[in-house]
Amino acid sequence: MKIIVNLTDAQYKALAYVAVDPADWIQNAAEVRATAAMEEIFQDEVKAALADPNTKSIPADREAVVLASTLLSAAERQEAFQASAQTPNSVSVE
Repeated sequence: MKIIVNLTDAQYKALAYVAVDPADWIQNAAEVRATAAMEEIFQDEVKAALADPNTKSIPADREAVVLASTLLSAAERQEAFQASAQTPNSVSVE
């Protein structure tokens, strides 16, 4: 997957001040964060599978487990949260 990051000239200059190659630094930062998220998803999915008596097998490949995961993305969780926050709560005071 290709993700494009746009920086202002000042942002690029500042990043070049702290990183030998800003593009490599951004690539590395994204890969490290994605790897940490993959591990979190893998652990959550394995934990859920082990708790489910109907589970027959668990893939040993982390990528397969992540790709098969039905966990909601951050955007989906935020959308659900915002939708629930817009639902008025009824409170009865006597």
